[in-house]
Amino acid sequence: MNENANNEQNRFYFITVDLLKGFSVFPMIFGHFIGWWDNSMAVNYEESGLLVTIIMILGLMVFPCFLFLYGFNQVNSFLKRGGDILNRNKIRSHAIKRSIIFLFFLVITMIIMAFSRGEPEKSFNYIFNWHLFHLFAFSTIFLLLMWELACWIEEKINGYWSSQQCLTVILLLNFALIIAFFFLFHDYMMKQPVAFPVQSEIKRIIEYALLDISTSGVIPWLSFPLAGGITASFLDLSNIHKIRVTEKSVILLSVNLIFLVIGLLYSLEERFVSHGIGYTSSFSHVFISIGLIGFIFVILVLLLDIYQKIPRKSTIRLFYPIIIVSKISLTVYLIHPVVGVFDPSLIPSESVLMSLASLYSLFFVILAHFWQRWDFKYSFEWIIKEFS
Repeated sequence: MNENANNEQNRFYFITVDLLKGFSVFPMIFGHFIGWWDNSMAVNYEESGLLVTIIMILGLMVFPCFLFLYGFNQVNSFLKRGGDILNRNKIRSHAIKRSIIFLFFLVITMIIMAFSRGEPEKSFNYIFNWHLFHLFAFSTIFLLLMWELACWIEEKINGYWSSQQCLTVILLLNFALIIAFFFLFHDYMMKQPVAFPVQSEIKRIIEYALLDISTSGVIPWLSFPLAGGITASFLDLSNIHKIRVTEKSVILLSVNLIFLVIGLLYSLEERFVSHGIGYTSSFSHVFISIGLIGFIFVILVLLLDIYQKIPRKSTIRLFYPIIIVSKISLTVYLIHPVVGVFDPSLIPSESVLMSLASLYSLFFVILAHFWQRWDFKYSFEWIIKEFS
């Protein structure tokens, strides 16, 4: 029984997800270090040297990567559990509880931010500035509703299409709609004055939730979990047939390459920016992030998870620091800004800054290494697992 359970678990564990989550932690830390030490260096990263430019470009793709992987994991979980009534009830319960946990933490973190900035009276306003946890909570419920709709359509058409096929079409339509709205509202978003926190006006609160006015609004940020969800639904890795997966992967790689090329063409005319450095997301940011993350993800899934060109144990040993820190990636996201309590003027040079950022990153690797002995108890990931 235990052997069967392990085989089943291995079938649905994707080392690619852990690799990308873990890797994303490091540019996030380095990017925030740069912004904390010299905000103008982060904002004008192209003028700050090759190393800073690479760090900031990778850092601006961290949130898209987190959201892409989250969308992939959630949709893959839907497909893995199946669409019968009992499993749908479990899926629904798990998703709602997870969304509530995200909402709870976003309220706590935004209130802490309000107090840390000396504006406790504006705590309510801070809560409505959309960031990563807002998107996690929203996309959890949104993807759940799309799954419910796919199952309902399957029942109505008497199984002519499977729920997986229905879900793929629904996610594609929503993705296209978000991208279309991004084109439609981009000029409007660029012209809006940025206020942090959002003003206590219904119109502005709705705008900050729906649009990218230097925040993670639904347009275009929902496109990233949708892209991950489409990848999971189209590949349908819960029913692995290697030949079919390879054929589908070629299609996904081609589409992601098109997105990447479009993004690169836009980068010739505009900057690669997002709310991470105080701007509305550019077309280059959205298209390059979707294309590059999707392309790398599919390649790694084929190499490491489907065909396992490198044995899984060897991969885990080779990339152990990255994989182990991936287990607490959201916990690191929550707690790593505490470095901001220190006076950045104490750091005399950029080389010292990079050395400290490296040591801080190493600290989280060591923390994760020892914390795993207690199954990462009380981490954010442990709370989600325990209470949802």
